Amino acid sequence: MAGFPTRSALPARSPGLRSCPRTYAWAYVAYHLLTLGAAVLSRWFGWPAFVLAVAAAVLMWSDLDTRWGLSSLLPKGPSQNVIARHVPKARRNERVKRVVIVAHYDSAKSSLAFSPGMAKNFGLTFALMKWLTFLTPVVIFISALPWTKGWKPWSWYATLAVAAYLLIPLLINIHRELFMQAVDGANDNASGVAAMLGVMELTVPEPESEPSRYVPEPPVRRTPEAAVEADVVLDDALLSYTPVAPAEEDIIRTSLGSFGDVDWDAEEPPRPTSGQSSFDLGDTEGWDALGDEPAAPAAAPRAVEPPAAKPERAERHGVRDWLGLGSNFDVRGEGKKIGHWENFSDEDGDDEDGFGLKGGTAGAAAFEDSAFAADEAARIRRRVTTGIDRALTEKEVWFVATGAEEVGTCGMQAFLKEYEEDLRDALIINIDNVGTGSVYWVTSEGMARRYHCDRRLASSAKRVAREEELPVRGREYRGLSTDATPALARGFKAMSIMAFDINGRLPNWHWRTDTTDNVSPENLELTSTFVAKLIREL
Repeated sequence: MAGFPTRSALPARSPGLRSCPRTYAWAYVAYHLLTLGAAVLSRWFGWPAFVLAVAAAVLMWSDLDTRWGLSSLLPKGPSQNVIARHVPKARRNERVKRVVIVAHYDSAKSSLAFSPGMAKNFGLTFALMKWLTFLTPVVIFISALPWTKGWKPWSWYATLAVAAYLLIPLLINIHRELFMQAVDGANDNASGVAAMLGVMELTVPEPESEPSRYVPEPPVRRTPEAAVEADVVLDDALLSYTPVAPAEEDIIRTSLGSFGDVDWDAEEPPRPTSGQSSFDLGDTEGWDALGDEPAAPAAAPRAVEPPAAKPERAERHGVRDWLGLGSNFDVRGEGKKIGHWENFSDEDGDDEDGFGLKGGTAGAAAFEDSAFAADEAARIRRRVTTGIDRALTEKEVWFVATGAEEVGTCGMQAFLKEYEEDLRDALIINIDNVGTGSVYWVTSEGMARRYHCDRRLASSAKRVAREEELPVRGREYRGLSTDATPALARGFKAMSIMAFDINGRLPNWHWRTDTTDNVSPENLELTSTFVAKLIREL
């Protein structure tokens, strides 16, 4: 993933390589072996077997809850996260809202537990594995009590029956590691990464398409003739253009030239005749006349040299005529007569000094309209903010592609640990398995405990789906952990976006059919649009 080449974005960075488990299967093989061994030993060593079974149950529960487990002791390999950040320019003492978009980029190794015949019952088989592991130490504890010694060997048979089911996930995990291959991962989770990149395009525009805050069109170089024709040169001013050095052309994109020496003591230039026209400041089309015929970009501006004799000034008559002032108007003297800004106009209509309203004639009648100021403010605001969606551009958005999610959300855990202080007030949106099916936001998830998504994210998602009429709804997810699970388990504000089939299952989940042929582009576009609008709503 590349960073954003915009003025308001920081380049993508990949935190240093980290070591993480290569697989989670061997850890669960160990949990099942410990539990089965404790059940067998409980006939002769009741209390030691109980301690062993409790240790296996606690370690597995901690692993399922994205905490420490035996997987941390297994052989490791390198992995890393890729992070890009869009950081707007904040004003002093202003705290911008921070949103984090997450999608893991690694794929899983297939397993018989995810075959089409068994995947439809994955919730049941996973629940049996989990709860029978927790139940085994309870049965061993009852069998070890003094008043239950008369129940033997039937209590031991009951313990073996409870733990016997664990042989199935034990053999499946061994078969997985020895014989199964990694899947393509088109839906899980290339689709999530693609949707995240789509959100990036909708949120942070490229430089060439990024609108300017102040000018609606790119500036162009003007000629001296264009400046004179547009009537933007001051009276009695000599317009002189100098060539632009090659090194300066990359910096100076627009040039109207520089004014020469102004002869303030010169005689008043002749007034225009009836055939001449003057520039009307109230006509906004006068400003558009500046760029009718821009000069060729490669040509250097011509220099207008004043003649050796007394320069012949152009007949200029724009600003003074508009203000109704003559060449003998004394600015300092009239300012002293006015004295204070409250005396700027004669409210009673008296005109003792002959000048009347001191502000000229620029739309004096417009101020009689009570809505004039509000209309002008709205017009200026529209002009400044044309093409800018401040609800998006003024939020700090992180895009995080995590690694090692399929071996226990290790990438997300490392990310949360490294940026804990920065993420405490952030809103985290995880995108996972959105390539096919119906798109939902996940209301609750978790393997050991159930964690509800952040209420603000859920309410905003509901409002966006309703107001934008998007086919996105909320539902719970009862499966393996996502990158939102460790965030919720550690008290961060997070929510997942996923897609499910008509039966509420993840299509082609961890199976060889998870290919690009089974990914819907419409799903990716819908997810990107929904998440971008959700960011805008937050």
